[in-house]
Parts: sequence; C-alpha cells; structure tokens
Amino acid sequence: MIRLVTIVLVAMLLVQAAAAAPSFRGYTGLLLLPTGDTLDLNEFNLAWFNVDLTGGDQNAYAANLGLRDGLEVGVLRSKVEMAEAETMLTAKYRICPETDKHAAVAVGVLDPTDEVDSTMYVVASKIVAGHVRVFDGEITNLRVHLGIGAGQIDGAFIGGSATLGDRLMLMAEYDTHDTNLGARLNIGYGFRAHAGWFNDLNDVGIGLSYNKMF
Repeated sequence: MIRLVTIVLVAMLLVQAAAAAPSFRGYTGLLLLPTGDTLDLNEFNLAWFNVDLTGGDQNAYAANLGLRDGLEVGVLRSKVEMAEAETMLTAKYRICPETDKHAAVAVGVLDPTDEVDSTMYVVASKIVAGHVRVFDGEITNLRVHLGIGAGQIDGAFIGGSATLGDRLMLMAEYDTHDTNLGARLNIGYGFRAHAGWFNDLNDVGIGLSYNKMF
C-alpha cells in the first residue's frame, strides 16, 4: 500500500491542479477536515476510499448532493476489517461564499444521529496568496482553512491547500490530534484520484471520486 500511494503521488506531481472534492470523511474538504466549500445546486458526487490502518484496512463509500445553493447533504458508510460497518449522515451549509475580502464560512454536522460520535463544526476558508512562483513553477493559489469542532473533530483545527495549474491540489492539515498530508488529482471526466498519509503519517490511504451536475 505504501508503495502504491507513493507512486500515485509522484505521478500527481508531474501534472497540474485539482478542484474541491469529497474528503475521506465524505463531506467536501481536505483529507479529513471540512472546508468552507459546498457542492453547488444539483451537483452530486460519489466516492470510494481505502485507508491502511494499523488495525486493518478501512473501506468507505460516500455520496453527497447539493440540495440548494450552499447546502450539501450526504451519507458515509465505513467499515474496518473485523468490525461492524458504520453509516453516518453529513450536512454542511455555506453561510457566505469566498470573496476577495472575505472568507467562505460554513457550518456542518457529521453523524447527527450519533451512530459513532455526533460532530458539529464551523470552518472558514480563504485564499491568502495567488499565482505564487516556487522553483520556477506557478502555484495558482495558497488557501488556509481554520475551524473548530466538537466530537470526532474535537477542538481547533487548521489546514492548507495549494492548487497547481488546474489539476493538482496538495494538502496539509492538523485535525486536532494528528498531522495529515496528501494530494488530489483531477484525472478528467469528473473523476479525481485521492492519496494521503494520516495519523502523523503512520497510515496511508487512496481513493477515487466522481463529481457531476444533473
């Protein structure tokens, strides 16, 4: 698994940048953390994720739908080897979109029925630098994500993302407990490949998602 994720990430670095897509927790976000973004009206996504945990592989399946402008709802079904499958609902509402002067702000809930651990959060996302040149390469933008939660996201959290061109997004985050790093690649036709290191880089994961308007 480690070799596979490394190959995927190296391939990503040879191309350009990716747009927003589902996180490994289903909702629109980075790796595990939410962002201030939501799906547009009549936009949906489907996703599969696999994380190689110390206690066994975890497979997760997610589906999300934009019910109205700024409102996204979804479901995440997750199963770790030798354990019962868990199904959690998600919902996120973007209070305000990002502008040149203001951050995108969203509030959300993961697992409102408390199947595992009901979690509420508020998060803000803002571009802090655009069209930065690093080692003669152009980064379309650098974006910071700040928030606070209670439950599975317990406390203050922070994340950063850098989009390179229009196909690749690099991500780093502190999820209130651990540091996670990863990348997301737009491979075309609505599909995106996901890869990351979790739990202070001790676990690795990959995924595939599909976004479409209807």
